[in-house]
Amino acid sequence: MGLLRAAFILVAGCVAAGLTFVGYALYTREAYHEKIFPGVHVSGVPLGGLTTGEAEALLREKLTFPFAAAFAFRYEDNVWHGIPEELGMQIQFPATVANAYGFGRGGDEMKNLRQRVMARTIGVNLEPVLLFDQRVAFNFISDIAKYIDVPMEQPSLTLQGSLVRIEAGKAGRLLDRPVTLAMLGMLAKTMRTTELELPVVTLETTADKLAEKKAQLEQVLGAPFKLFVREGDGYRVIDEIAGDLLAGWINFTPTIYRDEVSIEMTIRRDPFYNRLVSLSVDLFRKPRNAKFIFNDDTRQLEPFAEAVVGQELDIEASLRNIQDAIQGGRGEAELVLEISEPEVRSNATAESLGIRELAFSQYTYFYGSSPERIQNIVAGSAPFHGMLIKPGETFSMAENIGDIDIENGFAEAAVIVGNETVQGVGGGICQVSTTLFRTALNYGLPIKERHQHAYRVFYYERLANGNIDPGLSGLDASVFFPVLDLKFTNDTPSWILMEVYVNPGAYTIQWKFYSTKVNRYVELETTGPTNLTEPGEPIYRENPELPTGVIEQVDWEIKGADVDVVRTVYEDGLVHLQDRFVTNYKPWQAIYEYGPGTENIPTPSPTAAPD
Repeated sequence: MGLLRAAFILVAGCVAAGLTFVGYALYTREAYHEKIFPGVHVSGVPLGGLTTGEAEALLREKLTFPFAAAFAFRYEDNVWHGIPEELGMQIQFPATVANAYGFGRGGDEMKNLRQRVMARTIGVNLEPVLLFDQRVAFNFISDIAKYIDVPMEQPSLTLQGSLVRIEAGKAGRLLDRPVTLAMLGMLAKTMRTTELELPVVTLETTADKLAEKKAQLEQVLGAPFKLFVREGDGYRVIDEIAGDLLAGWINFTPTIYRDEVSIEMTIRRDPFYNRLVSLSVDLFRKPRNAKFIFNDDTRQLEPFAEAVVGQELDIEASLRNIQDAIQGGRGEAELVLEISEPEVRSNATAESLGIRELAFSQYTYFYGSSPERIQNIVAGSAPFHGMLIKPGETFSMAENIGDIDIENGFAEAAVIVGNETVQGVGGGICQVSTTLFRTALNYGLPIKERHQHAYRVFYYERLANGNIDPGLSGLDASVFFPVLDLKFTNDTPSWILMEVYVNPGAYTIQWKFYSTKVNRYVELETTGPTNLTEPGEPIYRENPELPTGVIEQVDWEIKGADVDVVRTVYEDGLVHLQDRFVTNYKPWQAIYEYGPGTENIPTPSPTAAPD
């Protein structure tokens, strides 16, 4: 009986405590509607019970850090002063007040309640939001540096006719701006000023005595220095460095023995390295396998693009060759190329690659696309037509598509950037990536990287008859190279040949995988769009290019939604792999633009997003 009574008292106490907490939550929520909760402070300033406007006014009165005191910057006997505001330090009052107002409101109800109770009982002191604009501080420091910096005079080489003249340099000094900025950044967090001893670096020259090395030096500098590559039995000059430029790219190290002075010539790494890096871009060639189409009648491969032998500039080996040439007084040096052979040449057979049949085919539809978007779909799919994927290879779309620019046949069309739809080169390329994604997905290949679109794009939910199938939502693949990529792995024992066919007139793109079929079956389970959320109120913004009185809609509202797709791949009747694709589409607001001077801007009812 005693145990029952104790249990009853415990339960009753818990219920009473719960009711008290609930009551307090309801009370504070109503009593402090649009006010900061009691016990909330910012830098010791109490803000409880104040509206955001009242709180901001009070903080502006009490927090005077950017104006009240100054930093002192000292170098030797010189001192410069600057208040925090001059150094780009500003308290962000609206953001600070927003943090204070959000305390006890930002999380779930239990978290909010705990924060309110904590603030009420023991108090909460928040730090102000401080903006440190390093650009402003850098300009201030640079003004001081004008009185400190003394440029170093490097050992110089001058040409006077056929004579070579070398002159020693002079030491210098430099205010270390990054270190000074770092020191200010640390002090900004503490909101206090102090005196800083400025860090000044002494710039020392590397040689204190130089002499002439006439014959060899004049031979090297008297004509352009040539860089060449071997091609077959000959060679091709790809770059020439003028003698006066070359003079600044060579170090001269003096060696003194008794009364004799000699100079060892060594190349300065940075300028030569940068020159070679620039040349390497044009010299680089990725090895590429031959491209084929599969003849469905003869069941043989028909090549339509020859294999490409790859090459890459070996910068370190080339630098050694340049050093040897300069030291030896020669006016040219060979650049070393590393050769990479392609794995598959045009004489490969279907049998040797294990390509026997059409393994899988996937269509998507792009009804309603603009001519520019269709142009990008055609240009974006072309690089993949006839491409091979070897067993075990993880295929990257970004590594194989090439440059997306006007020169490669792309046009400007709608793309998603940030929180809006804008015009950009390559808009519509995601129709290509989505088709490839679904081909790999439904063939049962492991997906290594896939990204969703920010909001639902109905191009990717089209059926052949033009209708929208919500069951296709969550099966899109957004790409933005090189940041967002699409990757999958060929985990089958055979090569995969990809063929891509775009029919602009029918608004279709078909992706084919030719290989040896594996005994796989793919099962997709989808929730379809759930947790639909309404978009926010329309956004209005001024566009200086529009006439006064003109309002245009540039983006359309779309409901947000969550989609959960589970894929199960069976092979030989057993589960081969199972993965999940969770997509969270954001609600998308309508956006309107109006011309300068437009008055009484209306709020038109947003139209539905175009299909």
